Amino acid sequence: MPYALLVWDFDGTLADTLPNLLEIFHQIGPQFGFRPITDPQSLRDQTPTEFLQQQKIPLWKLPALRQIVVARQREAMPQIRLYPGIPDVLTDLARRGCRLGIVSSNTEENIRVCLRANAAESWFEFIVGYPRLLGKKHVLRRMPRRTGLAPEQLLYVGDEVRDIAAARDARTDVAAVTWGVNSASLLQRHEPTFLIDHPRQLLDLPLGPER
Repeated sequence: MPYALLVWDFDGTLADTLPNLLEIFHQIGPQFGFRPITDPQSLRDQTPTEFLQQQKIPLWKLPALRQIVVARQREAMPQIRLYPGIPDVLTDLARRGCRLGIVSSNTEENIRVCLRANAAESWFEFIVGYPRLLGKKHVLRRMPRRTGLAPEQLLYVGDEVRDIAAARDARTDVAAVTWGVNSASLLQRHEPTFLIDHPRQLLDLPLGPER
């Protein structure tokens, strides 16, 4: 059965927001006592839990931190670009009749501002900004009812091990892309359904309209 719906993560998967997020992290670091990140590449081999432990960030602080980060991101969104190759892939997917959506820890407002700046908003039939950094699984679980599709017709596309975990919890396949937050080796250890090194590799997957 082909995948009729690709549900995308946003930060690090569709859009290259990572430099801006790192800048924001260093701006708010002194306020929260964060350790400076001197080697951004080293972060790519850390799970979210390992990063939080390294920075001594308790889980209860995450909602407040998210609000601060997404508020600061808002100003930069018109300048954020989609990753090279993504616009062409989205165009090809739409031509094939594949439905597209977004489930992200960012806000719907931020995402739409970025997509409009990249002339990409019209490709997506829905955008869900979920306020909990570790709560995407709750949205993905509801996708079959929302879309009228079977779980096996959905594919989640993300760049972090938490995306793999969320999809697995929702009993949905996942394509992990290697150009975002987590490294290919870390993603592979968490056994995604597919490991994607270039956007056009997504077009080699079994895709098509619902039948």
